[in-house]
Parts: sequence; C-alpha cells; structure tokens
Amino acid sequence: MKSRPAAHLSRRRFLHLAGGAVGAVVVGCTPKTPASEETALPDYVDGGIGIPVFRGPYLQREARIAVFLLPARIEALRALCDTYFDTPSNGAVKVSPLGPYVLLLYAEMQIQSLDERDEASGWMHETEVSFWIPAATRANHPAWFLPYLFVDNPYAIAAGREVYGFPKTWGQIEKPASVQNPEFSVDVWGFAEFDSQAEGKVQRLLETRKSDSAQEKPPDTWTTWDAARSALIRLLFKDWQLEGDADGSVLWAETLEKMPLIFLKQFRDATDSRKACYQAVIEAPVQLTTFHGGGFIDAVYTLTCQRLASHPLAETLGLNVDSSGTLQALASFWLHVDFTLGAGVEVWRAGK
Repeated sequence: MKSRPAAHLSRRRFLHLAGGAVGAVVVGCTPKTPASEETALPDYVDGGIGIPVFRGPYLQREARIAVFLLPARIEALRALCDTYFDTPSNGAVKVSPLGPYVLLLYAEMQIQSLDERDEASGWMHETEVSFWIPAATRANHPAWFLPYLFVDNPYAIAAGREVYGFPKTWGQIEKPASVQNPEFSVDVWGFAEFDSQAEGKVQRLLETRKSDSAQEKPPDTWTTWDAARSALIRLLFKDWQLEGDADGSVLWAETLEKMPLIFLKQFRDATDSRKACYQAVIEAPVQLTTFHGGGFIDAVYTLTCQRLASHPLAETLGLNVDSSGTLQALASFWLHVDFTLGAGVEVWRAGK
C-alpha cells in the first residue's frame, strides 16, 4: 500500500490513509531511528534476569481484532482529553475528540521486537482489550488516544508503559471462540467502593454479549484491503470532522499519512509521589503490513460496564449506559492483520 500525492487526498480517504487505525494500524508511517541512537542519552540498563523490556520498533503478527463502535457524550471525551494533555502541558498540547464515539477493541496477537539485538529472542502472545478515542491535536492533526488498555501479558504491560506510555494494566480476559463471535469479559484488580477498610481484589469490569436483535442483511466479508477500507469509511468516518471542517471540505492529506497514537507518558517521583519525575506527550506511528481479511459481524452486541470506584469507565468515557451499565454497540466488525509499531516521538516534555 503506497501513499499518493496530497492533492489526491480527500476526507473520504480518511481510513485509507489511516490504514485501518480502527484496528490499530496507520498507513504511511515508517518507523524512525530510536531517539536514543540519535542523541547522547545513556544506555538503558537491562537486569540480566528474566526477559528484558524489548527495544522497539515492534511487529504484531496475526492480529485478530474485534471492534465495537460505541456512542459517547462528547463533553466527557473533551474533559478526558483535557485531563491527559491540556492540563499537564498548560495548554501546549491540545487534543480534542472528533465526535461522540468511542471504539472498543478486543485483540489477540503475536508480539516480537524488530530491533536486531532483541528479535532473535523470540515472540510472545498478547490478548488486549482497549478503548480508542478518535481525536485531533491543536495543529488539526488526527490522532488516536487510548485512555484504557487491559492486557494479560506482564511484559507487554512493562514495555508499553516504559517505552511509549501506553496506560496498560493487567486484565484477566475470558476469550471468545473467535473474533467473528466476540463475546468476552475482563476482570481486574479493583475496588467496588473506596474505603480505608476496603480490599482490592479481582472483580468483573466489563463484558460483551450478543443480543437477540437480528441484522437486516448478511454481513460483508472483505478479502482485500480496498474492500475493507470502502466499507469502513461508509460506516465510521463520514461524520468525523476536524475542528473547523464543518462542510467536510478540508483535505486530510499529509496529517493522516502520519496519524499517530498519542499518550501521556509519566512516572511518579520517588521523593514526592504526588508529582511526576518525568512527564511527556508521546506520539507513536503504526503501519499495516499485511491484510488477511475482515468483515462486519453478523449480530448486535451489548457492552456491560460494572460500577467499580477504581475503574469508572462509563463516567470517564461518557458511555451512554442504562441503569444496569449496559449499552448497545452501533456497529461491530473484525479484522485479521499484521502491523508494526514504530519509534515514538516526544512532542512535549515537562520542564523543557
């Protein structure tokens, strides 16, 4: 898949340029040389016991992904973006949601480092459940903000947090039979209520279940990326616009070819743990390498979020749940792809 001149790019080419970012892939972002090789930064010290935090970039093979489009309150999404970007950067980094939607992803994949020093070590399996917010930065560049990721692999948690700032936490995931029938659940270490005598323990956080509602017609199945791209543009991106793009006339052009994931990477200070000894906004590109297949899912699915004080998903994401914490997905689809995660870029750092 090759990028084309900017003059040929239009809003309807959003997903083509994003390269399937809805399934964790962005086209046109070639992994860059890690910053540590371009600067005088000290070498990272590996302990020599167990598996180290592998160096990037990374290859995700045989990624099987189920995606749910969920309705959300845009004012809650704005507040969440402000909390992670505008407030800590004092307005230097502004991230805004593109619309009143959140994507819920279930993914299984094989992870391997592409660094020549680590790639010979082997690969690991990872199962992940994550929430994605389509957003744009102050410069009107699209980006994907992932505020919640639950992973069953401890090394994936360490690498994601330490290298990029992925907010990964542990989750015990009940896996579906296949991504075409994505009924799954996630249990976490959490608190139902906050109290000095409350015990944190493993509790159910969320689950998806197939509803009784029937689809009006059989789902599409995609054997080529062109077919998948066209179908998903019609489903998702027709209503998502950059700020000031009221009539949809702004060309996405160069920005979408480098549409990144965006994170707040931070570590608590040892002396004053209310402070961050390091805090920065990181962008990281992902690139689709192989499209194996995909399609819409032949069922209507519901998401149920349990009310945990430690994990207020519905409130912070603005999910339009009912009194039982349940909402119906607007649409769902599956993808089978390979993709790479390239070197991150520090776009802002506290104290610099």
